[in-house]
Amino acid sequence: MSALPVEEPTNPFRTQHGGGPRTVTQLRAALTAASAADREEFEAQLGELDLDDPEEYAALVRSWRHRLVMRTRPEILAAVAASTDPAAPRFTSEEILGADGHQEASR
Repeated sequence: MSALPVEEPTNPFRTQHGGGPRTVTQLRAALTAASAADREEFEAQLGELDLDDPEEYAALVRSWRHRLVMRTRPEILAAVAASTDPAAPRFTSEEILGADGHQEASR
C-alpha cells in the first residue's frame, strides 16, 4: 500500500482543475501558439462582450478553453484522425451497446 492519495482518472476531453490557461493572458498565449486565426476570433468575441455581464465573460472563456483542449490534446487529435480513416472499423450503436442497450464487455 502506498501513502500517496489515490489519483482520480483524468478525462482528456476536459480541462482539469488547475490545468490549462488560468488567465486571459495565458489563454491568449496558448491560442496564439495553437492557431493565429483562433486568437483573432477570440479577440473579436472578447471585444463584443458586455462588461457588466460576468457570466457572459465566463462562458466565453470556458468555451475557448474547451476549444483549445479539443485542438491541442494528442488523444483527441488521434481520435479525430482515426475517425476519418476509411480503413478503420465501423460499428453501429446497436453493435456497441448490444440489443439490450448495455455496452458489450468484449468491446
